[in-house]
Amino acid sequence: MTQVFVGRTADAEAPFLSGAFWKPGISVKGTVSKLFEDKEKRMCYVLDLEKPVEIDGAEWDRVSLGNLAGFVMALSAAKIERLRVRDVLELECEDVKAPTKEGYSPRPNFNLKLTRA
Repeated sequence: MTQVFVGRTADAEAPFLSGAFWKPGISVKGTVSKLFEDKEKRMCYVLDLEKPVEIDGAEWDRVSLGNLAGFVMALSAAKIERLRVRDVLELECEDVKAPTKEGYSPRPNFNLKLTRA
């Protein structure tokens, strides 16, 4: 039996919520729809958001997350090794810590809540 598969880049596009996106009080809530590794082999996640966010002047209802130290630290503090598909994640930026060394980036610090069925 012949099978045909079709895919569009636009259907998979999910920009990262970078450090510049996060400000104290900014929050997102979404469902994990995909897991992937970045080029440094760090685990990252695609979230389907309940409410769209604006990134570089465009609205997005799907974003990527995972390459921020503060996010990884919040996961660790919650004793979560990694997220799973269908997890519901609520993430709020509590504050942004200034870098302690030249050449380093500010670190958003998060309050994380995970609901897993």
